[in-house]
Amino acid sequence: MDAAIEVENLVTAFGSNVIHDGLNLTVKRGEILGVVGGSGTGKSVLLKHIIGLLKERSGRILVNGRDRSTMSVREDMESRRDWGVLFQDGALFSSLSVAQNVQVPLREHFNMSQSLMDDLACSKLTMAGLPLDAAKKFPSDLSGGMRKRAALARSLALDPEILFLDEPTAGLDPIGASAFDQMIKELRDSLGLTVFLVTHDLDTLVTVCDRVAVLGDKKILINAPLKEVMEFDHPWVQQYFKGPRARAAGMEV
Repeated sequence: MDAAIEVENLVTAFGSNVIHDGLNLTVKRGEILGVVGGSGTGKSVLLKHIIGLLKERSGRILVNGRDRSTMSVREDMESRRDWGVLFQDGALFSSLSVAQNVQVPLREHFNMSQSLMDDLACSKLTMAGLPLDAAKKFPSDLSGGMRKRAALARSLALDPEILFLDEPTAGLDPIGASAFDQMIKELRDSLGLTVFLVTHDLDTLVTVCDRVAVLGDKKILINAPLKEVMEFDHPWVQQYFKGPRARAAGMEV
């Protein structure tokens, strides 16, 4: 299985504060990779580096075999069609309707008729499990779970190969979170997506992730199937994966 994402010797720093120091990570094509780590270890920062929102101090990032640092502006713009992003809290534009939010990437990358964009927006909303009458609503009219689904629909607008999800189930009730997890797995299976998923949710790790990458000590401590990660000899890993919350999530100890 070839790599969809390769991070090589990444160094990230904000001033004198070093977040990542020689970080290496490979995400296999077609897998759902869960990225976990303690607060401040740079999980969301890593995601933002991969998608080009932050510039690394040193190192190399390849997405679909293409080195982001050597791309022209045009190549970078074209490469962005290959992925979709669901940011924390959805990050929907409050002044736009749900359909208009989904259409933002379409307007950015293509010159389409309004009727075609309307049809595509409805298709993506259905794919994300929303009723069609949600299209004309505004984010403030939606529940937290529906806003997450609307943001997911927007991330799917360009038929991406890679999906980046930043804490997708945060703030959802257990039933809503479980339904969202199941939907992600079904979308991966039906669309052949590669999913890079930052999460704190132990249930998500158990339910949908093929492998788990643990951030700690400014590096990836381990990137392996969950059972292997649970046996990794590191204090934070053992506390996280074998503590009371892990037992409540049904993890073997």
